[in-house]
Parts: sequence; structure tokens; C-alpha cells
Amino acid sequence: MIICQLAGFLGSGKTTLLVRLGSELSKAGKKVAIIVNEVGEVGVDGAVIDSFGLKSVEITEGCICCSLSGSLQNTLRMITREYAPDIIIIEPTGIALPSIIVKLVRTAMVGEERMITICLIDAFRAPKLFKEANLFVSRQVAGADIVAVNKIDLVGDEAREEVTDVIRGMSPDSDIVYISAKSGEGVAPLLELLGAST
Repeated sequence: MIICQLAGFLGSGKTTLLVRLGSELSKAGKKVAIIVNEVGEVGVDGAVIDSFGLKSVEITEGCICCSLSGSLQNTLRMITREYAPDIIIIEPTGIALPSIIVKLVRTAMVGEERMITICLIDAFRAPKLFKEANLFVSRQVAGADIVAVNKIDLVGDEAREEVTDVIRGMSPDSDIVYISAKSGEGVAPLLELLGAST
């Protein structure tokens, strides 16, 4: 079983990518479970995901890397026991640190799971984020196995190269893929890196 964490700053396109990955994997016959962490009382993302025919579990009113760590671990065990998915995709809040989620997952699960972290970077907003939230974004990127540069349809080659250079400085060993979660461009190579290709 693969456990995939989909990290990324607010507005990076996590829910759009989550729906696309879940749909592609489901079409390929994979059993997909989705855990969404919404900070507010009413989960918007869960409703969006369910509207595409995917099943999701929402954990609300807190952050799963802080106050709700026990909820995440219990949810992982429950989903594994009752649903036996091929892949679980976790979408934490945009302010979660991937390294903390990885520790929580490893504490909760003791089987043959493979843990993969994808950090989504909004190519269009990247220069502003790198400038205004550099420490936070760099910690998200450094905790990723794969960095998915999203919204590449909104930027040119020069901007893409600049974003790539900054990412390489933050995490030299991460795989980098260039995608448009909205159009689906680049999602096939991302699925291959997940080891869950269709």
C-alpha cells in the first residue's frame, strides 16, 4: 500500500490535483482512500472530492500535524482495516509541515506501506512565496520526495527555470515534475513516480 501526502501552500492546487490523481487511479482499478484536513468546522474540500465520486474522510477543527495527530493515526488505521486501499492520499492543511505528517504516519502504520510526499508549488505565485514565506516553503519542499510544479500553463520557460533553480537549492535530491492539475498535463509522469501508474 502507498500512503501519499500531498503538501503545499494555500492555493497551490492541492484539491484539484487530489481529485485528478484519485480519478485516474480509480479508473485504473486502484482502491483509493482520501483523508482531507480542513481547519474550519465545515469541510469544503471533502464535498468537492465526493462530488467526483471519490470517497473521502474529513478531519476538521484543527491541524493534523498538531492538535489532531491522534485523529489522523486513528483514521489511517480505520481506513486500512475497513477499506484495504491500494493508496491513501492525505491532503493536510496548507500550513502543515510534511516531516511531521511523515512521523505520524510511520508511528501509526507498521506494515509494508510506502510513504511518499509530494509538495505542490504554484509556478505562477512561486516568486512571491519564495520571497514572503521562504522559510516555511523551504521546509515543505525539503520534506518532499517529489516536487510538483503546478500551473505551468500560466508561466513561460524562463519563470519555470527560475522556480526549478530555487527548488534545487532547497531540495537537491527531490524529483521535480511539471504539471497542470487543471488540464492534466504532466500527471502521468507523476503517477509513475508514485509507483501507482495506470
